[in-house]
Amino acid sequence: MSEPILRDQTGAITTLTLNRPAVGNRMTNAMAEMLAKMIEDARDSQLVVLRGAGKDFCTGRNLPPPDPAAAPRALDVRRGNTEPVLRLYGVFRRAPMPVMSVVTGNAFGLGCALAAACDITVASEDARFQLPEMDHGIPPCLAISALMDRIPQKAISYLVYSREIIAAREALALGMLSKIVPAAGLEPAVESLAKSIADCPPPAVRAVKEFMRAAP
Repeated sequence: MSEPILRDQTGAITTLTLNRPAVGNRMTNAMAEMLAKMIEDARDSQLVVLRGAGKDFCTGRNLPPPDPAAAPRALDVRRGNTEPVLRLYGVFRRAPMPVMSVVTGNAFGLGCALAAACDITVASEDARFQLPEMDHGIPPCLAISALMDRIPQKAISYLVYSREIIAAREALALGMLSKIVPAAGLEPAVESLAKSIADCPPPAVRAVKEFMRAAP
């Protein structure tokens, strides 16, 4: 069985790839915990690049089915389903180096939140974004928490209540993305940007990340 998250180190750049393309790179709780640890372990890198294998970035979560023999308890839900993602968001913010996501295909639910939570988000012009949780009667508070300091609250409310799939250009206009690139030119653009960051003095790169976190 292949690893659910792949790691590649090229010089000062660590690339982490969600590796469940057959299911749209949907993330399990174990994957969320694994990704958090891999980012923490890359603390000496100049840049972490997060991407998805196959055509989609990440189409949401794979949660364990509830135990029919036991009534769910709020504390168990928090420990089992909420805390792994909250911890992952926290690792994104506390990491001393920038985390850059490369979004292709669909970024739905958690995938949309992860793309927005990164310090830099580069997307293919055919990427699509959605928060579909309300279709299942679930208020997507976890996703909202990742978006609150990224895009206006009215935009978040619209995405949550409408469940509309938005195109990359709309996501860019909202402030969810840093840059969109034609699909054919995505890889060269990502490589160029990563090299530009890797060539900066490491103390300056880390100072910018710290200031962006602390200044608000």
